[in-house]
Amino acid sequence: MPRDSLLVTLVSCLLLISGCSDHSAATPQPSARPLSVSVQALAPRGAYTVEQRFAGRVEVAQNSALGFEAGGKLEQVLVDEGNPVLADQVLARLDTRLLQAEATRLQAQRHEARARLRLARISLERLVALERKGYASTQNRDELQAEVDALQASIAVIDSTLASNQLLQDKSVLRAPFAARIGRRLADEGEVLAAGQPVLQLLAESNTEFNIGIPPERAAVLRPDREYSVQIGDRQVPARLLSIGADLNPGSRTLPVRLTPIEPIPLVNGALAQLWLPQTYPADGFEVPLSALTDGVRGLWNVYVVRDSDAGSRVEVRDVRVLHSTTHSAYITGALQPGEQIITRGLHRIVPGQRVSPQPETAGAQP
Repeated sequence: MPRDSLLVTLVSCLLLISGCSDHSAATPQPSARPLSVSVQALAPRGAYTVEQRFAGRVEVAQNSALGFEAGGKLEQVLVDEGNPVLADQVLARLDTRLLQAEATRLQAQRHEARARLRLARISLERLVALERKGYASTQNRDELQAEVDALQASIAVIDSTLASNQLLQDKSVLRAPFAARIGRRLADEGEVLAAGQPVLQLLAESNTEFNIGIPPERAAVLRPDREYSVQIGDRQVPARLLSIGADLNPGSRTLPVRLTPIEPIPLVNGALAQLWLPQTYPADGFEVPLSALTDGVRGLWNVYVVRDSDAGSRVEVRDVRVLHSTTHSAYITGALQPGEQIITRGLHRIVPGQRVSPQPETAGAQP
C-alpha cells in the first residue's frame, strides 16, 4: 500500500476513536439511589433507672434438727431425705427392750406391794376388833396402821416410776412436729445416740423466706406495703418485706433483710435468691437501641444522625457518652438535639456524608 494511503487511513481511525470517546463522555450517567435506613426520633429524658441486684438465699421458716430426748440405740428410721411427712407422723424409733423389761419388773413390784397392803389392811381390821374387846393394845394397832401407810406410799412411788418409764417409751418414738420435708438424715440404724443428738433435719414446706444482704442506705428505702421482685433461677417471684435486721455483717457490710413470697410456692432451701431494686439517677439524655451505637475514639461512642438539606438527607456522625446500658438499650448524652433522627440499624453499611432515605423504625423491629 502506498505511504500516502496508509497515512490517510491512520488519521481517519484516530478521528473516529476520538469522536466515540467524546460522545461517551458527554452521555450522562444515572445517579445511585440513596440507601434506605431505619431511623428513630430522639425523645429527651431527665433520668435513667438502674436495676440493682442483691444476692441471698432461700430459707424455710421452720428448720428443725430433730432428736430423741433420751439416749438409746436407734432401732429404725422410717423416712429418708426428700420424703414429705405429715404432722405427728412417726419418723424413727429407739430400742425400748430395756425400758419394757424395767416396766415388767415395776409391775411385779406393784403387785407384791398391793398384796402386802391387802394383808396389812385385813390384819388392821382384826386388830381393831380385838382392841374394842380389850384383847389388843393401841401400840399394835398403830404399828399396823403405819405399815398400811408405808405400803400405800410404796405403791405410789412404783406408779410414778411406771409413768416415767411409759413416758420414756413414748419419747422413744420420734414424730414430726409439723408438716414438712426431710432435709437430711443424720443417723442410721444401730447407732447409740446421746440425748438430744440430731437424727433428722426437718424443713417446713410453707412460709418460705428470702434472706438477702442489702447495704444500709438501700435497705432504708424498703417498705412492708410494697411489692418486690426476687429472682429464683429463671423465675421472678413477687415478695413482701418481713423485717430488716439491725446487725451489720462485718464481711459484706450489709444488713440481713427477710422477705416472703406473696403466693406460697415450693422452693428449695438454700437456693440462690436475687432481689431486684430499681435506682433512679437524674441526668439529661436519650434512650436508644444498642444497635444504634458504634465504636468511637478516646472512650466515646458514635451515633449516626440523618441531617436534611437541599441536596437530600445525609449522614452525620456524633460523639456520645454512654451513662448506662442494658441488654437491649443504652442511655446516652452528647451533641444531640431532641427530635433528631438517628439511624438504628445497619451501621456497617453507612459512612459519614452518605446520602440516605430515612424510614421510621417499625415498632417491634429487631436490630
